[in-house]
Amino acid sequence: MKRTFKTTLTAAVLSVSLAVTAVPTLVLAADAAVSEAQSVRGQYQLTSVVRADIKGVTDERTGDSTRIGAAVRLYNEGTRVTRVPDFELRARTVDGIEYTLKPSAGNAKAIQPKEKVDLSYMISIDGGVAGELAEIAWVEVDEYVYPKVETTVLAVPVQGLAWNGEDFEADQNALSAWGKPFRLPVLSETLQFTPVTLINEKTPQGPVTVVTLVAENTGNRTETVPNFRIDGRTDSKSYPGKRVEETVELKPGEKKYVHYGILTENNVTLSKLIVVTPETFVALGADGTPSVEQFTVGRVAIELPQGDTVDPATLPAYTLRDRITFDPLSKLIDKETDVSLADLSMTESEAAGYNTVIAKFLVKNNGERPVPLPAFQVELTNAQGFRYFGTRQVTAVEQLAPNLSYVINYAFAVPSSETGEDLFMKLLDSQTAAPYNIPIAGFKTAVVEDKTDDDVLSFYPFTAKLRTWDISALGSMAGYTYKMRLDLDITAADDVVADPNASSMLIEICDPLGRPIASETRPFTGPNHLVSGPQTFAIQNLLTDQFEWPLTINIYEAIQTPNGVAKRLVKTLKQ
Repeated sequence: MKRTFKTTLTAAVLSVSLAVTAVPTLVLAADAAVSEAQSVRGQYQLTSVVRADIKGVTDERTGDSTRIGAAVRLYNEGTRVTRVPDFELRARTVDGIEYTLKPSAGNAKAIQPKEKVDLSYMISIDGGVAGELAEIAWVEVDEYVYPKVETTVLAVPVQGLAWNGEDFEADQNALSAWGKPFRLPVLSETLQFTPVTLINEKTPQGPVTVVTLVAENTGNRTETVPNFRIDGRTDSKSYPGKRVEETVELKPGEKKYVHYGILTENNVTLSKLIVVTPETFVALGADGTPSVEQFTVGRVAIELPQGDTVDPATLPAYTLRDRITFDPLSKLIDKETDVSLADLSMTESEAAGYNTVIAKFLVKNNGERPVPLPAFQVELTNAQGFRYFGTRQVTAVEQLAPNLSYVINYAFAVPSSETGEDLFMKLLDSQTAAPYNIPIAGFKTAVVEDKTDDDVLSFYPFTAKLRTWDISALGSMAGYTYKMRLDLDITAADDVVADPNASSMLIEICDPLGRPIASETRPFTGPNHLVSGPQTFAIQNLLTDQFEWPLTINIYEAIQTPNGVAKRLVKTLKQ
């Protein structure tokens, strides 16, 4: 029979959509009610100078045996070192059965003045079920009299508080609401934690649920986030979580993110999260060889939101070239670095069957020193919920000089049926919680419609005004060559550094049936780049040996992507 792990929690609902500009509202919500993990605290007087707390109790099945474990904490109130009291620790069930727990070989033997020590005790019962635990007791045994005398020094009630592991079943009324702060008093009195985002990712190892907590130090001393983990739970199985950050230190009043990855299985939907703390027990073999075991104790059960907490519907609309607002707790983007989306277009690809969306981000250094180009990632989601991960162009520059901007291109392979309307764009941090991607900004956007009838051609950060053009054919014994003459007025955006891997102009010549017969690509920077004024170049390597007329010339913006060259039509010329 499953037993219920009870917690005393206060119900409160906090809206937690990490919708970029909604992030500050969430992170700074300091007045929300705080849940505290139920524990038997009260610092029970164990001896004249030693107080005791029970950090946690476990009573769980492990294979064919039942494991009973207890983690206790002792405080020395005195002014000199004192020995850990030589009492036995016993677990008593509601049926009156009593078990003597074995102390860990790693337990401390003495307690310094004003010090606290953590001790662990455990016993395994082969082939049996212990029954529901009623209390944990310290018992003094006098073996120097006959019959020996046993005296219960302190008994602490624990009924309904034991952690049952896989047999755990949360009381739905005791679940802590998603987004509600909670504390773990047995670990820290001044740290509180708030679950803020939940994201489901696909990884080579399998599906992973990524949970982000905001840890806040409400005390007046620097604190280290204690060792606890967050497990995912279905109706029948637990999936252990793993913390990403090894060490997180918080100064008084400081807030930081703590991330957990929960590896699950395909087609698994978690029903709740469980905050658990690991306890270590050291057993000695017959030959004195130590072996280390661990048991966990459940602290807080957290209800899950419906789906990912980053709801695209809550994201704000975005205007091109506006400064993007980032999560204030994120450290990926330097505070003196501005990031904006300069252009979003959908292009044709050399490979049939899909299109390519190109996002051009403008990164500006407003500081007085060079800064690294921020290594953010980008994800697009369409109105149907399909998500596309962007591929960042390879850049030749790693640092951005003061008071200059730099263009970074991201390419998204999308189905040919994609319209480019009602898109949701998220900027992701792939470094802080690697290998997971954490959203740090997001907004609504749409692909910009191209104006192919305009004489001002856009290749951001360049524009090329087409004054005049003509094309002629030159014949020889080897075949035909087309001579293209363009008169352009090329301008570049002020203080914007153009990467050699950025946009180029692709000139494509088509026969009267619209079939491409030749092309020529010219960059805006580097060797053989386009210049302002009249210029002439020969287009060779024709796919036909016949003279074609009239010709159609398509001018594209060409961007190299990992999947080939993406082409965006900017102008069509006809003879």
